[in-house]
Amino acid sequence: MKKNTGFFLLFLLLSSLSLFASGDKEGAGAKEIRFAWWGGDARHQATVAAIDAYNAAHPETFVKAEYQGWDGYYDKLITQLAAGTGPDVFQFVTAFFSDVRKNPELFYDLRKLEGLDLTGWSDTTLDIMSIDGKLVGTPLGQNARILVYNKDLADKLGVKIDGYFNWDQFHSMVQAAKKKDPSVVGYSGIMDQIYYALMGYLVQTSGKMFITDDVEFGFSERNLADGLAMMLTWFEDGTFQALNKTALLNSAWSDPEWLNGQVLFSETPVTQLGQQMKYGFKADITRYWVKDGAKLTGNPVGPNMMFCVNSQTAQAALVASTLNFVLTGEEGVKAMELQRGVPSNKKAYDVLVKNNMIDDMTRKAMQIVDDTDTGLYSFIDPNEIQDALKDTIQVVGFKDQTPAEEAKNFMEKGNRILSSYK
Repeated sequence: MKKNTGFFLLFLLLSSLSLFASGDKEGAGAKEIRFAWWGGDARHQATVAAIDAYNAAHPETFVKAEYQGWDGYYDKLITQLAAGTGPDVFQFVTAFFSDVRKNPELFYDLRKLEGLDLTGWSDTTLDIMSIDGKLVGTPLGQNARILVYNKDLADKLGVKIDGYFNWDQFHSMVQAAKKKDPSVVGYSGIMDQIYYALMGYLVQTSGKMFITDDVEFGFSERNLADGLAMMLTWFEDGTFQALNKTALLNSAWSDPEWLNGQVLFSETPVTQLGQQMKYGFKADITRYWVKDGAKLTGNPVGPNMMFCVNSQTAQAALVASTLNFVLTGEEGVKAMELQRGVPSNKKAYDVLVKNNMIDDMTRKAMQIVDDTDTGLYSFIDPNEIQDALKDTIQVVGFKDQTPAEEAKNFMEKGNRILSSYK
């Protein structure tokens, strides 16, 4: 999810335009709010259904749905907020907290939003959505990254997956499997997924957050060089799928070798687990690899998506009522389903359990999330850093630079980027 940092140069030109695709219904009366989000068709349908149910139950007010795909969403949203024309409620992610820090006045402090029910969330979960004590969003789906594996292939090869292995054990397990069948690939992932794997390695190795609260890298240049060297070996020996086979894929589960049953492992956030269970082989899930004795897993556990409120909204009471309905009310929660992950709000989770809307595999995934949670993985997670580290992985993976050379290049570039966030 890459953003354009030059958006402020455009907002005066664009502020008069309607920049989101909106639902078919038109507002009826003065008490109206706009509710914006991004997503795919399934998320659109579920959220529109929840909003329609709210509108039907509250004919004296109107909530207008404004939705689109991801492309262009962020820049349009921030431009509108800066111009004073933003939606009243909008979907947001923690990856963009750097802009909240620069422009906190754009976001309503939800602890001060009268009537909003926050009792279903733990203090820890609310803290994840807070900046300098200001609650900027209502946490949505609980999330983490987990490994998905082809159980049929594992059983055929005699590979025992007990749920807990470190990096060396994973490598040895895959190489043992390849001795039985050289065509087997250990793990297939697109660059986003390989990025998170390397980030986890760096956090586990250093024992510090990826980016610390003083906006410095928690890992050393040597840590990064070692991680890149390990990954280069894995690309070469088939522990990881070769980069030239995944570079153009939109998702790991579109890798033909994964679909054909030649790959042991892939990876998914819990919020996308359902997509990983629909293949011609039996799939199961297990915990991400973790270094022995690691203080932090580096796994981005917890809600990373939220609903925020425009600080300039003129309908605070309607906003609070709407959020209560879709996030904790039985009708709204059932309509929203799991389109933003398993709810981090206990009231919402209990509604889904009572209505048999959370399957056994998802419950297993949530237990893995609990086992993996060792605290915040990074103080901030700027897109510029993500892009730079992904570029670094590709440079090393395609052997344009050595791991040591590229680790040095990344640290120099990365520190320049971080300096702009201090």
